[in-house]
Amino acid sequence: MSAIELFMNSLAGLGILFFGIKMVTRNLGALAGSRLRGAIARVTRRPLSAMAAGTAVGFVSQSGRTTSFIMASFVHAGVVEAPAALPVALWSNLGCTLVVIAAVFPIHLLALFVLALSGAAIAFERPKPLLKGASAVFGLALMLFGLRMMSQAAVALTDQGLFGDAVTFIHASLPLAFLCGLVLTFVAQSHIAIMLITVTMARQGIFGVEETLMLVFGAHVGSSLITLFTGFNFHGQARQIVLAEVFYNCAAALLFLIAFVVDRELAGGAGLAWLGSHARIDAGMQVVAVVIAFNALTPLALTVLCGPYMALCARLSPPLPAEELGHPRFLHNEVSDSAHVTLLLAEKEQLRLFERLPAYSEALKEGGIEGREAPSPDAYHEAFGLVAGVIERTQATLMTREMSGEDTEWLLGQQKRQDALRQLDEACFELWRAAHWLEPELHPMRAKIVAELDLLLDVADDAMKTSNPEDFRIIEDKTRDCAARMEAMRRDYLATHDHHSAEERGHVLALTSIYERAAWAIRRLAGLLESRPTLEA
Repeated sequence: MSAIELFMNSLAGLGILFFGIKMVTRNLGALAGSRLRGAIARVTRRPLSAMAAGTAVGFVSQSGRTTSFIMASFVHAGVVEAPAALPVALWSNLGCTLVVIAAVFPIHLLALFVLALSGAAIAFERPKPLLKGASAVFGLALMLFGLRMMSQAAVALTDQGLFGDAVTFIHASLPLAFLCGLVLTFVAQSHIAIMLITVTMARQGIFGVEETLMLVFGAHVGSSLITLFTGFNFHGQARQIVLAEVFYNCAAALLFLIAFVVDRELAGGAGLAWLGSHARIDAGMQVVAVVIAFNALTPLALTVLCGPYMALCARLSPPLPAEELGHPRFLHNEVSDSAHVTLLLAEKEQLRLFERLPAYSEALKEGGIEGREAPSPDAYHEAFGLVAGVIERTQATLMTREMSGEDTEWLLGQQKRQDALRQLDEACFELWRAAHWLEPELHPMRAKIVAELDLLLDVADDAMKTSNPEDFRIIEDKTRDCAARMEAMRRDYLATHDHHSAEERGHVLALTSIYERAAWAIRRLAGLLESRPTLEA
């Protein structure tokens, strides 16, 4: 077989390997899906179960980076706290490393049989309930097939000039091998793929144990850099989990390098020599043993040092103001066995959200909240979304429970009030954005609208706490002719200002229209409150 044919076979095997990894990741992820996510929220409360869950999720996702992003999203959404999410992210690296074992066992014939069987299941779409699982198994078999195809071609290629020179280049210097692992991971965007390839080549005798280990741990550092660059969109506590994953791979590589240098310089390579002679395992198995050992010891050490490790990540990425505000005070991830108690706690969370709404109008008053140590309206708006998400998830969980007719009616009404609260928060936030940079000529109009909004919010706050019929009557009176009053305000402005620009007219229209929406949302909320059980402050 010519060098071109060998190279194309190697390239085809590489493509099949990458495609198999993608199939495993996509189909196992879909197979676990929402059940896996729901389970994570429960198991993170106990360290041992969090470690086991992290290992399982890592094996499913085939990427510590992906798992860290999932856990960072959970932290951002308020599903779990950052310290509880940390063990899952750390131990996922052990889970995704376990697949490397497949590269050192002679299971080629089994892989071909599984490839045929799962391929037939996918082609004929039978049995339907197991299609996702069959697709994942097909992807795993493709990985093994691609590895064998690539390694066989690579062995023959070592006799060819260019490929032989590349292997010689890696053999020439261990630091160069480390750097090659880092660069190749950047190119492949998967350190697992590089680990599988290098371990397979070690079994074929292309690389020695030392070069292979350097390639593998260089791939770990490359994975850290990829995680750092691709996780830039996470901030605050969510970014702490991303940073923990970045430091994890660096810590694993550092621990290995320290142990490697000690073994090589002080013990004369006795450790690796023992694996090769006394344990009687080949180069590929030696590498797998070392890699799994370090990917078990590293998360264990970082879990023991969880406090200082988390403090370091928190120092580099402190919580955002919105995250401080976004923690629920009464509701937690677990729903109480008593639907009545849970509904009452949700009412209290809704009241907390409502009591923050005056912060938007406060920011529009002369001086506002500027110059004082207070969160910005942007932070209040983001925090509203976080707490509202907890409330809505709790309500969705209650919908799956058996409840009395009275509690069911309460829940349905509470969901409608939650929707009205979302609309009101959105309107208040948009009002702040529209009125924040108004021209001085429009400040009197802004002040009048802010005063009206303050009054409505104050009365609605009393209504939420006491369900006083008089409060509902006031809201009805104040909002009944809101559209007519805003129209009159627009006409008065246009009549008294001769030199208004198109931009100013747009600001007037936006300001009055958004206030109409806010008033309508308060009116709707008040109507929904009348049938709600009384809530003490």
